[in-house]
Amino acid sequence: MPNSLLSTPARRWATGATVATVVVGAAVAGPLIAGADSELPDRTAAELLIDLATLDVQPFAGTVVQSADVGLPELQNSDTTSLPTAVLSLLNGSSTARIWYTDADTYRFALQDDQAESDLLRNGQDLWFWSSEGATASHLVVPEDTEDGEDGGHGPFGGEGPFGGEGMPEDLPTNIPTEAASLALAMIEPSTQVDVDGTATVAGRSAYELVLRPKDEQSLIGSIRLAVDGETSMPLRVQIVARDASEPSFEVGFTSVSFDEPDASTYEFTPPPGTTVEEIQPDDLDDAAQHHARPGAGTDGDHDMDPSDVSVVGSGWSSVVVLRGVDLDELTAGLEGDAAAMADAFIAELQDVSGPYGSGRAMISDLFTVLLLDDGRMLAGAVPLEVLEEAAQDPAAAL
Repeated sequence: MPNSLLSTPARRWATGATVATVVVGAAVAGPLIAGADSELPDRTAAELLIDLATLDVQPFAGTVVQSADVGLPELQNSDTTSLPTAVLSLLNGSSTARIWYTDADTYRFALQDDQAESDLLRNGQDLWFWSSEGATASHLVVPEDTEDGEDGGHGPFGGEGPFGGEGMPEDLPTNIPTEAASLALAMIEPSTQVDVDGTATVAGRSAYELVLRPKDEQSLIGSIRLAVDGETSMPLRVQIVARDASEPSFEVGFTSVSFDEPDASTYEFTPPPGTTVEEIQPDDLDDAAQHHARPGAGTDGDHDMDPSDVSVVGSGWSSVVVLRGVDLDELTAGLEGDAAAMADAFIAELQDVSGPYGSGRAMISDLFTVLLLDDGRMLAGAVPLEVLEEAAQDPAAAL
């Protein structure tokens, strides 16, 4: 049964990890400065894709700014100490973070705002999460046999994605760049138009502008623009533009970056005086992960998600993900104070819907839609509400 450790520090771990994944994984937003006079050599879209797919991230440090306005109800509170509100804060408003990275076992992520700072830091086997707002810190000693954060070499296009491909094959012909680049482009061309739209200067560095445009007219996404560093191939900025829009609805990227290895002292951490420190055992974290593995899981200890609880209707950019057994009340039951009030206000803004598929509530934004049905199903996709309503009637989405 969850205790205070699972309901508070573990949620902080999840919050920090989620924000870090969104900001670093999406890879970075920054100022838009055209670089028509850049001296970068010409590169094709296929060549840039293969660079991204085989990217080996080198040490770096930088400041990242994330901003979003996807058309959701405005949040009245900036609390980000709980996972649901942290995720919502990423979808409306802006965030600033400092990132230091040496390798998968050595990194620091500091999320900052006008009044507080939260740090997620790993230095070898020591993993810390610290919040200045609550003067609290959580500490975990990572077991020696734990695998590091490497993605197994799959890169940003590994696995089946929205581009209609099956991911980069393990036997990619890296010794034949032209063949490999052609293969990369062929894998996503059926559903996506890919172009190089000149160059730009991002965080003071020259970068290629790689643009992906869904060919599927049902997709709410008009284009995804990636600024790819001309020297390291590191993504410096990602912008997501809604269909029929001219400005990004979501943007994340570097405003400054250095590819010098951060000093080792950057990863040393001593809790400030007055900080309440809680030691987390690996087994406790495993229990927390199990507790949060299934959306809407209760507190009876049965939290495993069965593969049959998840299915996908459609393909490519108009894919709809279906989750079963979702209980919105239980999802928000652990929230307290301002976080609970913010969640309640947000839920009150959801649109009531009904049809042959049943009844429920919908969250509609410029880039994605979520349909929460009273029968426990949740459908989500980068598509309009009517596509989700149609998908809810598909046999693949049945309970």
